[in-house]
Amino acid sequence: MSVSVAVLGGGNGGHAAAADLTHRGFEVHLYEDARFASNMQKVFDTHCITMAGAAGNAEVTLAMVTSDLAQAIDGVKYIFVAVPAFAHDVYAEKLTEVVSSGQIITILPGGFDSLIFWKKIKEKGIKDVVVAETNTLPYATRLRGEGDTLIMSLFNPLKIGVMPACKTKETVEQLKQFYPQLEAVETVVACGLSSLNPIIHVPGCVLNAGHIERAKGDFYFYTEGFSSCVARTTEAVDRERIALLNHFGYVSDIVAHGVGGAIITDDIGEAIAGDPNFAKIKGPADLKNRYFSEDIPYGIAPWAKLAHAMGIATPLMDSLIHLGSALLGFDCWEKGHSLEDLGIAGMNTEELKNYLQNG
Repeated sequence: MSVSVAVLGGGNGGHAAAADLTHRGFEVHLYEDARFASNMQKVFDTHCITMAGAAGNAEVTLAMVTSDLAQAIDGVKYIFVAVPAFAHDVYAEKLTEVVSSGQIITILPGGFDSLIFWKKIKEKGIKDVVVAETNTLPYATRLRGEGDTLIMSLFNPLKIGVMPACKTKETVEQLKQFYPQLEAVETVVACGLSSLNPIIHVPGCVLNAGHIERAKGDFYFYTEGFSSCVARTTEAVDRERIALLNHFGYVSDIVAHGVGGAIITDDIGEAIAGDPNFAKIKGPADLKNRYFSEDIPYGIAPWAKLAHAMGIATPLMDSLIHLGSALLGFDCWEKGHSLEDLGIAGMNTEELKNYLQNG
């Protein structure tokens, strides 16, 4: 009998995960909120997704497509949440109404937001549930239409943190049946700080905002957008991220080693602009794109908030968040998740490390 999994979310990541896991022999229950079901009505009607690219070329038939969350996760041990960061608190609330003891929830990706799910689980008094998060989606992917996903590349390694961290070994061993490239890091905070998007997208988008508005999508972000000055700024922001990792005693990786995987180098500009997979990607088309609207308030802002709480200065991150607020017309400090939302406000370094380890 095949292993059953639930994939929550009908966007780029959800389509790619549902298609890939089905193609590899798992029984997939795909959930999409009823409010957005019309965006993928073809999949609801046929249960079929066409996939192309790095994970294979096939038309697959999903075991279930539903807008009933309880039905989607019933009898399923492994739950993958592939929705935008702004929806994580909503999904955490929904899931804690129906989740059962023994289930493993994995956020693809998390950006610290596994802590929102963990906080809700503790508040509900639910026992023996583990929450994990990855540092990025497993896939560089785009939807080409309803039920039609292009997977341009697979991220390898795919970093993962587990909450509580004392459950890391056994949890990652189980999750590797779905993603063998998983590489465990110390905690979910270490994993969130290994995310690629805030480091790559935010400096590039802020510094290219005028070009992005004018080009209206006729713009190759990862090649045209990554000039030497943008790369230098990205590296400077990365040094602030590494200072935060060092504060907790976590491994200070160089982000360039994890970008795409096509080129192994410590030069971020070379790793990005020289990757043929990234070279294919056009956009963003405007400032409403998630590179702006998600990766500033929900990506780099939580890093800066955590750094401030730990007494670490992040002047470049702060500047990008302030500039992003001006560009977007809303306060990116207030828009994203707070340390209170994450359940870690007021903790000092040792208290936070203990909480991350033991829950």
